[in-house]
Amino acid sequence: MPVAHALFAGFAQAAAFFWDSLFGLIFGFLISAIVQVMLAPTTMERYLGRGLKGLLYGTAFGIISSACSYGAAAAARGFYRNGGDARSVFAFLISSTNMNVAIVILFWSLLGWKFAFSEFFGGAIIITIVTVGLSLWFRGDALQRLQRSYVQSGAVESEDACEHHDHTARAARHDWSTVASTALADVRMLRTELIVGYLIAGFAAALIPPGWLASALQAVGAVPFAGYVLLLATGLAIAIVTFVCSMGNVPIARFLANAGIPLGANTAFIYGDLLILPLIAIYRKSFPSQIVTAFIVLFTIGALFAGAVMERVIGSTPGGVAMGSMAINDRLTLVLNVIAIAAVLVVAIASRRSRSNVSLILRR
Repeated sequence: MPVAHALFAGFAQAAAFFWDSLFGLIFGFLISAIVQVMLAPTTMERYLGRGLKGLLYGTAFGIISSACSYGAAAAARGFYRNGGDARSVFAFLISSTNMNVAIVILFWSLLGWKFAFSEFFGGAIIITIVTVGLSLWFRGDALQRLQRSYVQSGAVESEDACEHHDHTARAARHDWSTVASTALADVRMLRTELIVGYLIAGFAAALIPPGWLASALQAVGAVPFAGYVLLLATGLAIAIVTFVCSMGNVPIARFLANAGIPLGANTAFIYGDLLILPLIAIYRKSFPSQIVTAFIVLFTIGALFAGAVMERVIGSTPGGVAMGSMAINDRLTLVLNVIAIAAVLVVAIASRRSRSNVSLILRR
């Protein structure tokens, strides 16, 4: 019975995490597919190209789009393959999971203004460190050369895989049928990472005793001299080993706040969802390995530094944690998931009509 109960609890929690992030997944994969199919590389270079303009566009797009790290990673892959500059794409990736409107509202309503402030402005700090670091790490046009080589190799593979398609099917490239098939292809490519991530997150959340976690963090924080630095690193490490994506961080962050964990360590935990192993596996399928390594190193530095800055700036300001009702989270999640599912149905209907139109053209 204990084993059966543990299995049920793990699968139930994994399902809950999946439900919490479903809208982010759907919109992430749809955005990625639309970018890959309907937007020309010149368009992506204009909006997510090099320089401050590209960074601002990437950050702004992230703020209004996906709040799920898996969905954001899928969208980032599409941006990069279609010509977006790596720095602007990573600005999108970071802002979509830390500065996104939906998740900032959730943190404000469920944990108070301090957490919302730290989530948003900490994300801006991380973006600055990652983008400046990439510019220093890859001098000159090294990033562009890596991108051209990577995309060209991917294009060759795509041509080989699709060589059996006839000319008419290729001519119908810019329709909703192709968007749907591209999104499904991305889901199939990343499904192992997604399933593993949700299962590990679910079992970790269900089986790790909350009291043990709080006691361990408090013991780390009590280490003389180096305690706070270790606490920041431990908060980041917890996010990595629990495999929880952005929306799933909300209840865990509430628990850590109730356990008395400092704001900086808690926000470092929140930032760390972009370093979980399934996502790193997705990055390796989406970017050149040299860029992935640089991003992981720079993001880790940025997350630790942002946590320390947020603790210094607002950690000691008046006002405790404001524990709002989780019903707010549940209602918002339900509404967003209904909208996302409706979007899938719309794309499916449009896709069927596109296929019908192609069939009519072939008959003629």
